[in-house]
Amino acid sequence: MTGARVRVIRMLRVREGREADFVAAYQGVLERAVRFPGHVGEQLCRSLDDPGQWLLTSEWESLEAVRQWRTDPDHATLVEPMNACLHDDRWTAAFEVMAMAAGQENRTARRGLTSM
Repeated sequence: MTGARVRVIRMLRVREGREADFVAAYQGVLERAVRFPGHVGEQLCRSLDDPGQWLLTSEWESLEAVRQWRTDPDHATLVEPMNACLHDDRWTAAFEVMAMAAGQENRTARRGLTSM
């Protein structure tokens, strides 16, 4: 890894009837995450085809920032109310960002990929 940004993706299944609790708990985590060093951005998405399925993505300046967030003493306490709303935490993975596009403008990651 070359110090490129990292995107963490979690596929989740929220318990039926706990959606509002889940979103409220996520807001609590988000309030801390946005102030955490290395945090770039965050998205919470709900499936249009299956309302119980959710996708959480976060972007970080580096893998080290992700590791520091996950091992922060407050992290487990912060995510517990959110995790209590889950039926299933399907999977979590971290990815190196290789290229990005914003609107009409293409931006590339530090790997030196060329825009198409």
